[in-house]
Amino acid sequence: MYLHIGDAQIVFSRELIGIFKSDQNDNTTNKEFLESLPEGEIKVIAKAERPKSFIVTDKRVFISPISPLTLGRRLKYSR
Repeated sequence: MYLHIGDAQIVFSRELIGIFKSDQNDNTTNKEFLESLPEGEIKVIAKAERPKSFIVTDKRVFISPISPLTLGRRLKYSR
């Protein structure tokens, strides 16, 4: 199965590690994690919109404008 994470981008559920809220101002751990990644491992989806979540897979991290709650619901109903 797969998960649509925004802007015609999909992630296969078997590659999914986690979906996290992207409040970098409130959570220093998230901020440190994202800043520690090499530039090639992060893909920003829909740069014009404010990021609401980041999706960690076994290959890359995606920054998405879709909320983690919505992504979780999509994952639940795709199975």
